[in-house]
Order: sequence, then C-alpha cells, then structure tokens
Amino acid sequence: MKINDADVNFIFDSLSIEVKKVVPVNTYANFLVKVETNKETYYLKVFINKKESRVGCKLSKLYPLLSEKGVPVPTVLKYDDSLKIIQHPYLIVSEIKGEELRDSIGGFDEEELRDFYYEFGKIVAEIHSITFDEFGETYDGKAVESFSEIGNKGPFDNWKEMHKEIINSRLSLLKGTGFKEIAEPIREWFEANSHLIDYKISPRLLHADLNQKNIFVKNKKISGVIDFDNAFVGHNEEELMRTELANFSDNKKLRDSFFRGYTEIISLDDGFEERRVFYYLSRSLVHIDCIIEYGENYVADVEKEQERIKREILGILKGESIKFDKN
Repeated sequence: MKINDADVNFIFDSLSIEVKKVVPVNTYANFLVKVETNKETYYLKVFINKKESRVGCKLSKLYPLLSEKGVPVPTVLKYDDSLKIIQHPYLIVSEIKGEELRDSIGGFDEEELRDFYYEFGKIVAEIHSITFDEFGETYDGKAVESFSEIGNKGPFDNWKEMHKEIINSRLSLLKGTGFKEIAEPIREWFEANSHLIDYKISPRLLHADLNQKNIFVKNKKISGVIDFDNAFVGHNEEELMRTELANFSDNKKLRDSFFRGYTEIISLDDGFEERRVFYYLSRSLVHIDCIIEYGENYVADVEKEQERIKREILGILKGESIKFDKN
C-alpha cells in the first residue's frame, strides 16, 4: 500500500483542514501517521482494504459510545470507506495529550498512585457498563457478531461456551512448541472448573489490553485510553485479571484502590475471588502465545520464562495456591 504526503493532504483538504506536518508512525500493519494541522493534531490510519477497515469502523462507533460514558478516548474526526477520496479506507482521530503511563508512573508517590488507580477503576467500570445481549464482537456498538480471536465463531448467548472456544483457540497455538505436553492437562483443568462460570453473566464491553502503553497521563491524571482495536463483549472478570497483571498485581494497596473505584459503579459477582485463579490461568495462555509468537521481542530470556510459566501452570493444575499479592 502506497500512501504519500500528497494523499494525506488531499484527505485533509476534503475536510477544509490545512496540514502543517506529517510524521510517520511505526506500526505492524496498515499505514499510520501523525498529522499536525492548523486546528489540532490528528492520527490518520489508512487500511489495506475494506476487510481490514472493519477495525476502523469499530473504533469510529465505539469511541463516541465510550465518550458518552465519560471515558477519555480520542475524538473521531472522520471514518471513510467509500474509496472516493483515496483508494483505501481510512480513520482520523484526535491526538490524546499526555504521555504513556509506563513513562510517567515513576514520578508518582504512593498516595498519588492510589488516587490514580481509584480513578482508573471508575473508568474501567464505565467501559464495562456498556452491555449487550450476547457475547462476541461488536463493530457498530449495537449488534454483536462472531469473535475474531476464535476463528469468527459466535455470537454466543452464554459466556461459558465462548470462553471454552477461547481456551481451545489459545491451546491450539501450543502444538509443536515446548508447551505442547501441558495443553491437554490445561484443557482438562478448565473443563473440571467450568462450573465457576456456569451462571448468568452479563455481556460487557471489554477493552482487552489495558496495559500501561494504552493509558495516557497528563498532570498525573488519566487523559486518555486508546487502542480498542481488539475490544470484545465478554465477562468483565477476565479483563479485571488482565488489568491487575498489567498494572498492580504485586501491590495490594493499589489493587484495593482500583476496586474501590470500580465497585462504586459495578458490583463484583459472588465468587469473584475464587475465579481469580481461573482467569489467571486463562491470561497465562495469552502470555504463552506471545512468547511463542514474539520470542525475544516479548521477553528478554525466552527459555527462562518458558520454564517459569510452565512451573507455575503445573502448580495450578496440581491445586497449589497462587500468591497474587507480594506485599
């Protein structure tokens, strides 16, 4: 796909906005540039084709929906898949001011961190307060469709069935790897413990990757949450576990602050603490899949991390307890 500065200018000319500077942004797929204009700074993402542009459509619908809930997300300037302006679909969103949490968190003291995660808990709860009738993926913020991570199966009327498909999909990636011998024991463990999610679970919108790269901070306040590309409709507890691991699983005080904010908006289901190990193992499979796919680009010592996570998982399968909080 070839997009040059002239195409970028043409796109913004159609919106009566003057381009001042175009800055390329490294990305694994599609085409992304930062565009400084006479109004404000935007990000322009151009998609390879209409199939790929479904993510652009998804963001163009979810961002306004999230904004209505008070979640600080980019403002959508334009989504266009008509191919009339240029021969590719594209999405333009506003720039989020501030810096990534991972780059600024070192400047917080303990009290500031507790206040920060209390507010973050409320924001995550507002994301989860957007509910649907089924489980799967939504591209328009209304209808729920099949879920891309599991080979476009679904939608599902209950979470238990969808989660089973998610586990099967993640375990399938272990074939032919150093983890292959634990795949079947893990599957059997989830089947034996599926009763933990055998109840009426509300289908909620999940971000799916609330790590510190996707949380922006300005003046020690949350200024934005980005990258809802992989958002789906699922059980909020899976997201909560992923969020713990990415942010504060080793700090009980920060965890307590987060959940104090979260539960002001959404109550936790009965048995939440019991299901933490269930979702910890589910999340561990994502970690393994990333080790397999990205290797040293994901962890510094692949072999050492493989052995560590394998030992931990075998412990879970044997019924050993997980110490989530180290202090």
